[in-house]
Amino acid sequence: MSFLDRIADKYQFIAPYILRFGLAVVFLLFGINKLRLQGSQGTAEIQLLFDLGLGTAAAINYYVSLLEIAIGIFLLTGWKVRLAGLIAGAMTFFIFTSYFVQKGFSINPDLYRDLGLTAAGLAIFLIGKSKKEPATPQQ
Repeated sequence: MSFLDRIADKYQFIAPYILRFGLAVVFLLFGINKLRLQGSQGTAEIQLLFDLGLGTAAAINYYVSLLEIAIGIFLLTGWKVRLAGLIAGAMTFFIFTSYFVQKGFSINPDLYRDLGLTAAGLAIFLIGKSKKEPATPQQ
């Protein structure tokens, strides 16, 4: 067993917490940024994607930002982790497919970042709130 394998085996039990923390920070920052800037950029993007009026797009952007903050809080506190992971994965997948359908294939790294966030959300859904104890070291 290699040195890296021994380290990974010893600390593998914290991987779900690291994943939850990372995704929570991303969703909290997304939500807070939309509220802090009054959502002008997000509102404009929603208008472009769905051809909505300004009021409707602003309302959607406001509620999406509240949902993002809630997901971040759920993931940080460990409450409703599977639900938060599923919603996070679904939201980011929906955003990815909306851009893809509207604008087609592009090399925009922000677009493909959403695929990584989708995968993280679905992984959290599958893992859930980890209850596993640390692995016992093998001799």
